[in-house]
Amino acid sequence: MAGWQILSIVIAGIVLLVVVEMMRRRKLREKYAGIWLIVAVGVVVLAALPGAAEFLAGLTGVQTASNFVFLLAGVVLALVCLHLSVEVGHLEEEVRTSVEETALLRCELEDTRRELERRITELKSAQDSSTDSPVQSSH
Repeated sequence: MAGWQILSIVIAGIVLLVVVEMMRRRKLREKYAGIWLIVAVGVVVLAALPGAAEFLAGLTGVQTASNFVFLLAGVVLALVCLHLSVEVGHLEEEVRTSVEETALLRCELEDTRRELERRITELKSAQDSSTDSPVQSSH
């Protein structure tokens, strides 16, 4: 086995360990971990079976296996960027919706507070006017 194959397998193994550890610590969600696990397994397969990269390069019309691997890496990175862009769009929408709901709840709270203060003022006025009137006693 060539040195580059061993290095590729070691790096892919490290990526696998890091991904599993991040999942265990809940730093990485499963749906994202799946992408990285597939990439790491793919690297191990291409490193362990160099004929696979040559076969796939010939199948796709790419001149050399290394060019095919670079092409594949570029495609994977582009797909990861696309996926993360979609996720960011969903998160932006959720944040906007949450901010709008918070603003509406804040307005409702202010209206309720004003109504409560008005009622308290009315009750105090009614109580003050009833204590200010002279009490009539019959002797």
